Amino acid sequence: MSFELVAVDRAAAEGLVPVLRDAEEGDERIRAVLDDPRCRAYAARDDGRLVGAAVVRHVPQEPSEIVYLAVDAEHRRRGHGRRILAALQRRGPLVVGTANSSLDNIAFYQRCGFRMLAVRRDFFDYIDPPVHEHGIRMRDMIIFSYEREHPS
Repeated sequence: MSFELVAVDRAAAEGLVPVLRDAEEGDERIRAVLDDPRCRAYAARDDGRLVGAAVVRHVPQEPSEIVYLAVDAEHRRRGHGRRILAALQRRGPLVVGTANSSLDNIAFYQRCGFRMLAVRRDFFDYIDPPVHEHGIRMRDMIIFSYEREHPS
């Protein structure tokens, strides 16, 4: 197995939209992020096949923000999400947000070394009708941060 996470240009990023739909509703929202000059799209490939994607916003003097991270449904539960995060974590401090109702995502980021940083209350109030996961209304965004731990 030869996994790689490679940065792609805007034209190639268009091919990631179908995978990124699991991270965001609406292709127009995905494309707006891909068009943001501060954002970089990454394709995750395993033996040359596209298995996932990530989009990271880079702002000088701030941790990079994972805007989207998704693994193609056919390739889930094989460690690709962890591999994508590990490759991004090697590049420096990161933050990522997920919904308060996305219990699987909350557990995933913590297993990967992220720590809770903040809560953006009522972040998802724009979603109408409201979305529920695990019987919980999607309402707040939980922000996680990752910084490499330094030995003391």
